[in-house]
Amino acid sequence: MSQSTDIKLETERLLLRPFEISDAEAMFKNWASDPEVLRYMPYKICESLEMTRIRISEWMEYFNSLGSTNSWGAFAIELKHSGEVIGTVDYAELDREVRSAEVGYQIGKAWWGKGYATEALRAVIVHCFETTDINRLWGGYDPRNPASGKVMLKAGMQLEGTFRQYRLRAGELVDRSIHAILREDWCKQKVSRKFY
Repeated sequence: MSQSTDIKLETERLLLRPFEISDAEAMFKNWASDPEVLRYMPYKICESLEMTRIRISEWMEYFNSLGSTNSWGAFAIELKHSGEVIGTVDYAELDREVRSAEVGYQIGKAWWGKGYATEALRAVIVHCFETTDINRLWGGYDPRNPASGKVMLKAGMQLEGTFRQYRLRAGELVDRSIHAILREDWCKQKVSRKFY
């Protein structure tokens, strides 16, 4: 099942919408050029506006390459009250046989600690479980960045474990912790009103 590239999701404070090349300026200014935001990410900071445009194009090419047998969505996180693009959230179904999709997100430092990442991630979780047949959503993060794990916990995901020396980043072997939520977890959370 493929997802249309024009899907938009709304929350109380956010509009999640497809990226456009014109978002490059906000992306570069708000998070893609900030080494603190990208400290634990597997790719380098954008050193120029042009590099940011290229990254957006590469993202779109990647998601489109998943084809019609996969579910996916890649969204710019836009503040409703100002129209400012402050981050990104996405999901990609990488295993059709077990209907499992990976989620990811980034938020500009100026908006850390305000609940925006959790709000965006929850919207993606609701979208996936209400409109696709995805059964498992999971996300990984460097355990030296516990704030990312807290986002997943607040969004209803559970810590499943940590893979030691899982990935090579900037010449260093680093661990990766995994959180996940199953469709059955989400249904139970809805009934108990823990998820909204």
